[in-house]
Amino acid sequence: MRRICFTGWLAVAVLLLPLSFFGCVLFPSTNAVIELNGSSGIVPFTVEFDGSSSSGSGGIDTYHWTFGTGDEWYGEGGSYTYEHAGSYTLTLTVRDASGRTSTDSVTIEVGPAVWITDENLDRIYKLDMEGNEIASFAAPASRPRGIAPALFNGEWSLYVVCQGDGFQRIFRVDPETGAVVAERSAPAQNPLQLTYGADDPERVWHVDGLSGKIYELNPTSFQVLGSFGTNYFHASQQVGNEPFLHDPQGLDWAEEPGPAGSLWYLEGETKRLYEIEIVPPTSIFSGVQLKVTGDPVELDPSVFPVSAIAWYDGLLWVADVYHHEIVQIDPATGMKTGEKITEFPGTKIAGLAIQK
Repeated sequence: MRRICFTGWLAVAVLLLPLSFFGCVLFPSTNAVIELNGSSGIVPFTVEFDGSSSSGSGGIDTYHWTFGTGDEWYGEGGSYTYEHAGSYTLTLTVRDASGRTSTDSVTIEVGPAVWITDENLDRIYKLDMEGNEIASFAAPASRPRGIAPALFNGEWSLYVVCQGDGFQRIFRVDPETGAVVAERSAPAQNPLQLTYGADDPERVWHVDGLSGKIYELNPTSFQVLGSFGTNYFHASQQVGNEPFLHDPQGLDWAEEPGPAGSLWYLEGETKRLYEIEIVPPTSIFSGVQLKVTGDPVELDPSVFPVSAIAWYDGLLWVADVYHHEIVQIDPATGMKTGEKITEFPGTKIAGLAIQK
């Protein structure tokens, strides 16, 4: 309760009020109260929020919600989906009929999701960062390999490439049900990893273990927009005459540096990790270019062979096939950090991606 006291001549008026006591008037305090279905989860995480337990003099006139993302909402309650991993502050500010306000806040923790494909079981798994299974469903075709989550046109999708039995196809599937949304023949004869570049120009990048090429694909139609082979990269001083695209063991997109992000490529023959800047077109007559930057880093040999890599929060994660582990690597040194994901389902991890 909020108490307002009066002195002097105002005391006469106070005696006329039913809530007065010894010259003081008691008003109900204004309290914002947040009720949630949960405050932590895996991306995408939907929070159901309710402010109906809030109280104030004459009732609550307005409920104003902010989510720590720049979005806001007016209303007693509702739901909100956090599309990316991170720590957020959900805040409710209420105003009662007398104009007084109150605020309540809750921290929302959203963890990344780890996606893997299992080539032996023809299955796709969604895990948390401890390796616990969140969901799983059958792959859209046999021998699934590369996988890439993508927030495309405001909705999450999964790109999956499958070797199949005598055919190779790329699929876009619903990450909740596994239902196929779109599919097309894959340009690669031995399709391995693929990744989604979210910065303009949006692209799906796909590596072929047979032809030794990185393909640039339209994310909607899967049309091939460009291809980059061994000879293209040998012109780079960082590659020179070193084996490159001989034994692709990982490809992933990272948001920085560069205006369109970068690709990280792992060459299995040399065990070297390369950073490849994506250079956007300079005109309508030019295409995307790829530029190897910095010096390659040789990774700890104990994690090989690797079937896939994933970039998250400035660190590299590699799928160690022999030990059935997902191991964290410091990209500056190529050495293991000691962090790893173990005891997750499946028998032969082929694809890896971290939804963030």
